[in-house]
Amino acid sequence: MPDIRVIVVPYELGRLRDGVGMGPERLLDHGATEALAAQGADVETGVIELDAPDDNEIDTSFAVISRIAEAVRSARESGAFPVVLSGSCLAAVGIVAGLGESAPGVIWFDAHGDFNEPETSDSGYLDGMGVAILVGHAWQGLAAQVPGARAVPESAVVLAGARALDEPERPRLERSAINHLPPAALADPGALVEAVASMEPEPSGLYVHVDLDVLDAGVARVNRYAAAGGITADQLEASLRALLADERVRAVSLTAYEPDVDPEARVPPIAARLLGAVAESRAAAAKRPTHG
Repeated sequence: MPDIRVIVVPYELGRLRDGVGMGPERLLDHGATEALAAQGADVETGVIELDAPDDNEIDTSFAVISRIAEAVRSARESGAFPVVLSGSCLAAVGIVAGLGESAPGVIWFDAHGDFNEPETSDSGYLDGMGVAILVGHAWQGLAAQVPGARAVPESAVVLAGARALDEPERPRLERSAINHLPPAALADPGALVEAVASMEPEPSGLYVHVDLDVLDAGVARVNRYAAAGGITADQLEASLRALLADERVRAVSLTAYEPDVDPEARVPPIAARLLGAVAESRAAAAKRPTHG
C-alpha cells in the first residue's frame, strides 16, 4: 500500500485545466512526486477528472468536491497520507469531509479570507467562499450532498497570512470566532502552534490548507490574485514544518497555482520544498514506535 497518496485535481471550479486548474499537473512536471518520495516513501498518484461534467459550473464544482471526498476517504482507509494538489481552494470542503474526523481542525494559509457569502463577495467568485462553506455559512444545500460533509466550528479554524479581504468580508471575519493570524504573526512559527492549541473543541485531526498565494507577490506571483504584504518561502516552510510536528495532521493540500502568471517558474521549487517537508514528517512518523 502507498505511504502517500497524491490526489491531483486539475480544476478551476468546474473548468478542467483552465487557469489555476493548470497548476497541479505543472507541479507534478516539476518534481512534486519526487519531492514526496525523497525520504523513501511509496507515493501513488491519481487524477480526478469527471466523465460527464454538468453544464452548470457550480454543480460541476460540487461534483468535483464529492470526488475529492471519496478519494481522501479511500486514501485514509488504505493507510495512506493524502496530499492534494488542487487548482481551486474549494477542494478543502471535500478533503475535510473525506477525513471524517470527529473534531476537525483547519489551518488555512491564504492571501485572502475566503470567508465571503454570495451577498458579501465583490466578485461573486465561488472560490472566495471556501472557509465560509466549511463553517456552514454558504452553499449548505450543495455542501450537504458531499459525502461526510458537516460544518467545522469557527473556533476550530486558523486563517494564516490573509491580508487581501473584500470590504464586506472584513467585518464578517472580525465578528467570527476564526483565529486570524496576519502575515507579521507568521514570522514566528510558534504563533501557529499556539493557535492550534487554542482551537475549540480540541481537534481529533488537523487539515493544513496551503493556498500558495499566501506568499508575497514579490517572492512569487502565484496567481492572478497575488497580493503584496505576504510571507516569504522560508516563513511558509518553517510554519508548515512546525505544524507537521503535530501527529494529528491528517492531510495537506497545495492550491491555486496559475502557471501562466509565473513565467519564471518561481513557484514549483517552493512547492517542492513544502512537499519535501511533508515527506520528512511522514518518514519521522514511520519511525515512531507504535503502542498497542
